[in-house]
Amino acid sequence: MIHCELLIVGCGPAGMMAAIYAKRADKDVVVLDRSTPGGRVLSTYQVDNYLGFGRVSAEELVAKMVTHLRDLGIEDRYGKVLAIDRTDAGFRVLTDNGDYLALAVIAATGTKSKPLGVPGEADFAGKGISYCAVCDGIFFKGKDVVVIGGGDSALEESNYLAGIAKSVVIVHDLPEFTAAAGLAARIRRNPNIRIHTSTAVIGFTGDRVLEGVTIRDKETGAESVLPAQGAFVYVGNFPETGYLAKTGAVGSDGFVAVDRDMHTKIPGLFAAGDVTKKDFRLIATAISDGAIAALSAVKYLDDLRKTE
Repeated sequence: MIHCELLIVGCGPAGMMAAIYAKRADKDVVVLDRSTPGGRVLSTYQVDNYLGFGRVSAEELVAKMVTHLRDLGIEDRYGKVLAIDRTDAGFRVLTDNGDYLALAVIAATGTKSKPLGVPGEADFAGKGISYCAVCDGIFFKGKDVVVIGGGDSALEESNYLAGIAKSVVIVHDLPEFTAAAGLAARIRRNPNIRIHTSTAVIGFTGDRVLEGVTIRDKETGAESVLPAQGAFVYVGNFPETGYLAKTGAVGSDGFVAVDRDMHTKIPGLFAAGDVTKKDFRLIATAISDGAIAALSAVKYLDDLRKTE
């Protein structure tokens, strides 16, 4: 078992910022992630509103964040966290790549894409259906694709796909987009994008791969099939908090409740970023959460030392 003062679960913006602040406070920090650093930032193509960068590719932004970690001697380790148990000695963290014992933990595992839950979705996942345009968009060069959703992510990725695909159709179940007004206006001006609002996706069709998206007009009830070789689903996200079940820190909605210091109701257990209950989930808010969580964890660790 590996011992450390602070273990951070997740290497997205919140986790990386937490690691930087904790390391600069001279704490023994371990960062675990089951994937490459960057989190959901890497599921988008471009970031337009990160202070100091203006417009920057998500890949470049994450690369600079990782370089910052490396410059401080922080190495992220592979490990899918299976469970966290509170013990008299701290937190026992069980992973698929060894176990850890930490005096404090910061949960920063973010969210993952929510499926539509309609017929055919599971059958064609990875066979035409994707949840990441940046990851898979290139496979649909010159093909017809459908983007499902009306928020910022759906529209940003539609704009990206419009430069790759033969055609892009956006299907949104509400009368108006929920994305930022400027982004929505830009999408409406794009000649390679068609829009269906007040329209529900009710299924996916095809033989061995995706061939069509079945839709229903919510006003008339009329059903039709949009020919498509690709479909990208952006209908929300849900938190990755299953590993925290034994701690009692997870609410009925799956998110973690924290106070203004990012402390959960469990002493020594903190949370930061999209995994927490909050109204806004942005790179900027994740960065802020990570810094606060780290500073709070440092204070907690220092107070522990004083009682020894």
